[in-house]
Amino acid sequence: MKIVLRYVVCVFLLGFLNLVYAQASADFSKLLNSVRTMQSNFTQTVLDNRGKAVQKSYGRMALERPGKFRWEIVKPIPQTIIANGSRLWVYDPDLEQVTIRALEKATGETPALLLSHENASIENDFAVQELPAKSSEWRWFMLTPKKEDSVFASVQMGFIKDQLREMRFEDLLGHTTEIKFENPKINSSLASSLFTFTPPGNVDVIDETKQRKS
Repeated sequence: MKIVLRYVVCVFLLGFLNLVYAQASADFSKLLNSVRTMQSNFTQTVLDNRGKAVQKSYGRMALERPGKFRWEIVKPIPQTIIANGSRLWVYDPDLEQVTIRALEKATGETPALLLSHENASIENDFAVQELPAKSSEWRWFMLTPKKEDSVFASVQMGFIKDQLREMRFEDLLGHTTEIKFENPKINSSLASSLFTFTPPGNVDVIDETKQRKS
């Protein structure tokens, strides 16, 4: 009788957890669905596995869903990442180098790009759960990759009044990257030139899309 009871309890808890995760996924999708475009300045801090800050950078970003993204670090070491829906450019001015990749192959390497993806892709790639509220002002969600080859262990996203204000990425070594968005502008019109890139004439271009085809 005890074994049967334990089985019933386990089945009930499993069903309850599935409902909780389904609701969290639906709520998270609703928040993302409300954002078609976003522009913001940001501060990005990298913490080691003991929580000590080892790097801090500042920049600006823009996205237009689906698949268009611009992530520009201004200082201390400039870097620009641009996606146009099918291709991804990574421009490192100090190295005088541009790398071109197919967008679908690069998402795992550049987790911030998941912001510009459609919800179906996110739900296929991540398990979504809502974290306990530490403040009535915030809602936090955690995304755990379903694929074993992911380069990061989890992503947390924090919302205030339905606006994304913070992201935290934890990699497989326990390092955390915290990104704080400052005064984001939601659903404003964006210039198409934000999501195109022409490499400067004096840089090396590494086109991985051509390398895969050969």
